[in-house]
Amino acid sequence: MTLFEYLKTSEKVRSALHRDVVAICTEASHCLGLEITRPATAIIAELVFRKVSAYGLDLEAFAKHAKRSVINQDDVKLLARRNSSLRDRLNGLCKNTPSASKDKRRKTTVPVLKPETTRKEVDDENQSKKQKVSMDDEFNLPGPSKISDDIVTGDPNADDDIIVMD
Repeated sequence: MTLFEYLKTSEKVRSALHRDVVAICTEASHCLGLEITRPATAIIAELVFRKVSAYGLDLEAFAKHAKRSVINQDDVKLLARRNSSLRDRLNGLCKNTPSASKDKRRKTTVPVLKPETTRKEVDDENQSKKQKVSMDDEFNLPGPSKISDDIVTGDPNADDDIIVMD
């Protein structure tokens, strides 16, 4: 057995990430004609590990905020919201795939409970409406008149013999 098999899962992830970062740095330095030292690649690997860990926590938080247990493409788009070129690239990749946010969601509204009204309360309310109507009739309160409607609308069929005085 190798030493790799005895490592914890988090240590295995960190080791595999370090190996991949070293491979990428070696290839990039060869293509660009630069030399990258081992301590520099170790620092880059540690920075990448910390950044990816922070991204993982953010993605979990976005999914949890949306009351989901699965991270979907909308969470990744939200993570890339500050990097315009990455956001555009992700939007281009995601055009052909259906969005998980368009799924039917369960509504979580709380029903409003109306207090039960008694027969007496309904009768009292109807009685107060009748009293209001009778009071309006008693005082002859004016409503909109046909004369004012004809003047405002400019109805050609209106009576011409009406004179408006200021």
